[in-house]
Amino acid sequence: MAKRREFSKAVYVQIVKRAMHPKHGIVCEGCGLVLGKKAWHVDHTIADALQIDKSRKLTADDGKLLGVECCHKPKTAEDVAVIAEAKRREEKHLGIKRPKQSIKSAGFPKSEKAARRSPKQDLPYRPLYRPALNAGGEN
Repeated sequence: MAKRREFSKAVYVQIVKRAMHPKHGIVCEGCGLVLGKKAWHVDHTIADALQIDKSRKLTADDGKLLGVECCHKPKTAEDVAVIAEAKRREEKHLGIKRPKQSIKSAGFPKSEKAARRSPKQDLPYRPLYRPALNAGGEN
């Protein structure tokens, strides 16, 4: 599997310059939020794992400057789900089957402390509700 491609410094600078507002500074390209000193990342517009041709050089159009909290975290979560679905689809197409059972192991031995502990006793029965009062107000 090919490694993830990173943006060159020149392309990175182009993306940051594109996201600069003359008055407000750096702006998130996803939602338009003025970031100021908030954290931001340059992210691939289309997830790099979904790209077939990895020999092509990355350009400024292949990336966006996104605020970490406002756009980058949700986009990353969405990308992870889409990439996993694409991998499952590819495996199905190629006829690769994943094991459906859990990993079998011997487990862990019981500790001495657990062996000495007495089994829990059941709690006595307690009614959920009090009995209803008679019409005369007596119980």
